[in-house]
Amino acid sequence: MALKRTLGFKETLAIDIGAIIGAGIFVISGLAAGIAGPAVIIALVIGAIVSILTGLSFAQLAHSYAKEGGNYEYARRELGRYPGFIVGLTFVVSGIVGGAVMALSFGSYFASLFGAALSVPVVAALLVAILGTINYVGVKLTAEASLVLTVIKITVLVVFIAVGAFFIRPGNYVPFAPEGSSSIFVAAALVFFAYTGFARSTALGDEVKDPKHTIPKATVYSILISAVLYVAVVTVMVGIIPYGSLAASQSPLETAIRYATGDPILGYIIAIGALFATINVTLSMILGVSRVTFAMSRDDNLPKAARRTNRFGTPGIAVIVITAAMALSALAINFTEIASLSNAAALLSYALANVAAIRLTLRSRSTLFKSKYFAAVPIMGVISAVSLIFFLTTDILYFMAAMLIIVTIYYALLRRKGSPKKRPNGSASGRRAALSAT
Repeated sequence: MALKRTLGFKETLAIDIGAIIGAGIFVISGLAAGIAGPAVIIALVIGAIVSILTGLSFAQLAHSYAKEGGNYEYARRELGRYPGFIVGLTFVVSGIVGGAVMALSFGSYFASLFGAALSVPVVAALLVAILGTINYVGVKLTAEASLVLTVIKITVLVVFIAVGAFFIRPGNYVPFAPEGSSSIFVAAALVFFAYTGFARSTALGDEVKDPKHTIPKATVYSILISAVLYVAVVTVMVGIIPYGSLAASQSPLETAIRYATGDPILGYIIAIGALFATINVTLSMILGVSRVTFAMSRDDNLPKAARRTNRFGTPGIAVIVITAAMALSALAINFTEIASLSNAAALLSYALANVAAIRLTLRSRSTLFKSKYFAAVPIMGVISAVSLIFFLTTDILYFMAAMLIIVTIYYALLRRKGSPKKRPNGSASGRRAALSAT
């Protein structure tokens, strides 16, 4: 059974925004404020710039290759099967651990609201299981749930901005960068996690109506909307409470609004908004990662079972496997470390996507941005993504190097066993076939 084109622009935009606004703003913004102080505002702007550069590259690629698989598909077609394989698996790792971060964030908020004795990892794993079931039943249901959750969490953030703005104390912005300018880039490398879902819809090329136009628009609009919200929220947050009080909080927005107003009801509203936000992002993580897994299986780069679709028209086996891996990750790993690991994997994947966009722009005129001068955008995207990777911790860099070695060995063994299915990629005839297929 083939995948079904059921998503319009509204649903696609909701999936992208839903994938962005989550633990990054509701949890990690406080950790980043502890690193950079009020200059976390600049860190968020840096993250937005990196995201916009890469988002434009994704728009360029999505217009030419509107197929299921997103970044994996783009890298495979423009750079070859091995780079595509690296991108695909790093995206899968990033999505699994990123989803675990979101689920753990949900568990923390849930426990603080409804009972401190609850096990945060167990609550997180249960959430993943429920959302995996929704994904299994159908992409349309997932998109509709995402749309509702997105409206709720944006409303909560607007309430935070509107109320908190009346309690800003200018003295809280001084000193602006107490730990120096380098701390801004360290915070930017961490807070980039807040943007990493912006290309979620690119993994759904076979399930979106008019994907050549819908996906690029949704990708760019989602980044711009989220960036404006993020900068406004964090500007208010560090303006109403000393940044040192945010670093130790697992719910910085709730902490800030309670500190400013003394109103527990507003604190509960923010906490409930965080619950919906983390549910939404976890839902979209399962959606995106399962589709990349499906695409890789379709190319014989992962076991054949993952390419099977169920009676609901979704890749059921892929959804089940990703859900199980995400739930186990939530039970087993540390919040801050997996947030950094997810960032590193996402940044590597985005750097390679920018390289693919450079190649596409220079060799083809049938692109969204037709001028060859557009290649300057993905070049800056590569530089910015790679630069942020080196502001992550040394342990994370070692882990990424080890992961790349393991992935390379796996790929070599896969090729020895039998070459992956040859679908159109870098050759001229292959490109013509690929473009005609889309």
